Amino acid sequence: MKTQEIADFIGGKLVGDGRIEIHSVASVESASVGQITFIGKSSTVIASNASCLIVPDDFPSGIFNSYIRSSNPKLDLSRIAAVLHPAKKPIYEIHPMTMIAKTAFIRENVFVGPFACVGERSEIGSGTQIRHGASIGDNVKIGRNCIIYPRVYVEDGTTIGNDVILHTGVVIGADGFGYVKDDCGYTKFPQVGTVVIENNVEIGANSCVDRGSLGETRIGEGTKIDNLVQIAHNVRIGKRVVIAAQTGISGSTVIEDDCVIGGQVGMGDHATVLSGAIIGSQAGVLPGKIVRAGVWWGTPVQPLDEYKRQNAQLKGIGRLKDSVRSLSERLAAIEDRAGDNDRAE
Repeated sequence: MKTQEIADFIGGKLVGDGRIEIHSVASVESASVGQITFIGKSSTVIASNASCLIVPDDFPSGIFNSYIRSSNPKLDLSRIAAVLHPAKKPIYEIHPMTMIAKTAFIRENVFVGPFACVGERSEIGSGTQIRHGASIGDNVKIGRNCIIYPRVYVEDGTTIGNDVILHTGVVIGADGFGYVKDDCGYTKFPQVGTVVIENNVEIGANSCVDRGSLGETRIGEGTKIDNLVQIAHNVRIGKRVVIAAQTGISGSTVIEDDCVIGGQVGMGDHATVLSGAIIGSQAGVLPGKIVRAGVWWGTPVQPLDEYKRQNAQLKGIGRLKDSVRSLSERLAAIEDRAGDNDRAE
């Protein structure tokens, strides 16, 4: 793909030679001849052997031989990467070493790899890939153009929309962690609900989404979930939510649209995160807490400005301790001198 073609594709303005052939994308540090990369800020110091850069609109002239001005360089590089590095497309076929129930409905152009299983009355949409060793339970509905990676387990009754990606080791629809205490210990509360995953959702490796206890667990359209995330029963996650790795979300929590949840965040049950909230990594959200729009951090979670103020005060405890010790020593010295004067009189 030539640099002028790339500029036309992303709607950017090319400065330099439009005939340079680009075959792949790379980082600024590792890029070489024939590769394209991006810089996010014009103030970034450039030291790259890339043949072309995607740069901000205010990028100064004369610094690099060939570059494309863009209002969002990182986004445009992502768009180019999808063209230069297309996803692997298998030959659509049903491998002979599969276990597909007679009542399952497999539409056209579906790939089912070796040792994969599809249960009774389940439906697989056109263009979907069920990679080797994946297991699809009974009464599951999977939409069009999904990728179900190896060793994914989709339990009974789950509904998955179109263009969904489930990475290796994901478990959808396992029983939730729900028990009722009795005289002998704990009795399991019914876990007979479902999971609904809407269109264009991606879930990272070894993440778990539990089925609803009596209702449903739902993940909204366009949401992206990192590796090693636990989503408990009856959780409702809105559209375009981003959740980073090792986050745990307790039962019946609601996360509304367009929220960002950092890594290792812990959420108690029945919490509510309102649209537009950003929760920093390792924050703790107490049960029933309502987190409003804005940036939040800390345990228990609080607005970022308050967290920073308290953190600054905490760091000042050492200095306060030294000051108190010094004052105590001076006071003791004064009292000793006063005692000496009293005895002299």
